[in-house]
Amino acid sequence: MNNKKIILLSLSLLILLAISANAEDRRVLQCRVLARDFMTELKGELKAALRGGRSVQAISVCRKVAPELAERYSLSPGVQVGRTSKHCRNPENRPDSWEKEGLAILEKRRQQGETLAGMEYWQEVEEEGKRSFRYLRAIPAGSLCLRCHGEKIGSKLKKTLQRIYPEDQAVGYRLGELRGAFTITLSP
Repeated sequence: MNNKKIILLSLSLLILLAISANAEDRRVLQCRVLARDFMTELKGELKAALRGGRSVQAISVCRKVAPELAERYSLSPGVQVGRTSKHCRNPENRPDSWEKEGLAILEKRRQQGETLAGMEYWQEVEEEGKRSFRYLRAIPAGSLCLRCHGEKIGSKLKKTLQRIYPEDQAVGYRLGELRGAFTITLSP
């Protein structure tokens, strides 16, 4: 499905759901759609880059394509979309204090046996005198992630990562661990 169809389908879903939902429900639904669409596009780009075992190409997807997607999804007024993690590869994705707290809550829920697939955390907050709605959707460490973020990374890929990200902290993950989260802020 092309990007225009995905966006139109998402907007249609949002409109239908917004008609019958209260304010918080509408914001949660909006965030779910944004996170789902971002995740779907990013995963598609990663799969395409990894065809034929080209893990080095996947680095450019996370380094260039993911920020472009986040920027595109953030074009609506009052919407900010991104990714974050407790252990970042890209310093620009470091979590702020609210995201750190949210990631800790997601991790605690995972350790208590809750599945990460679809796990969310949200809260209405006041920061610097402004109210906003904050949302996190867990990113489980899947097989795609582990090629570049796992315990065993090929030497060529490892050298490339060290050259591009000399302070890389995003390695050593195991299947099913909390890799990070999609983060969304909705401001009035």
